Amino acid sequence: MPTGDVGSSNTVFDVTDRAARLLGIVYGSQSAQLLQKAATHELITEDTGLHTNPEKWLQDNHWDCNEVDIAGAGVGGQQNIGAAVAALKTRRIREVTVRHAGTNNTVVTLLISGGATRVTIDVPALTTRVWSSEDGRAFLATIQPAAQSSDVTGGHTFVSASGVEA
Repeated sequence: MPTGDVGSSNTVFDVTDRAARLLGIVYGSQSAQLLQKAATHELITEDTGLHTNPEKWLQDNHWDCNEVDIAGAGVGGQQNIGAAVAALKTRRIREVTVRHAGTNNTVVTLLISGGATRVTIDVPALTTRVWSSEDGRAFLATIQPAAQSSDVTGGHTFVSASGVEA
């Protein structure tokens, strides 16, 4: 490629791999060939499918569950949140939505079914509360996530959750 003013005495031609350039091979600033489609020599400029794009990875591995009723009027309760985590997978619950129709405040706990607490959410009466975390709470393979509510007076408590599973 010429540099400088064409026709002037300081014009310099880059003849490095000129034959490849004539065929359509494109080189970057470090003299390395850029990724191109073999047949057409079009530049590859998008995600190659190896999840180099974080938004695509989040979309491809999104997980969510339907809303569950975890407590009836006057009775605290516990319900599973979705199915147990698949073998060889990890689920990170990144958002929990609590819709509380009770007339007293409640405490909703995200936990391993029958086990350790992952997060506790205070929920005032007759409100909806959303808890979220960029990193989320991890549940390992075969673990069953659950939500538990303290005593509810005069209404129900509904919970839904979403996150990623990979």
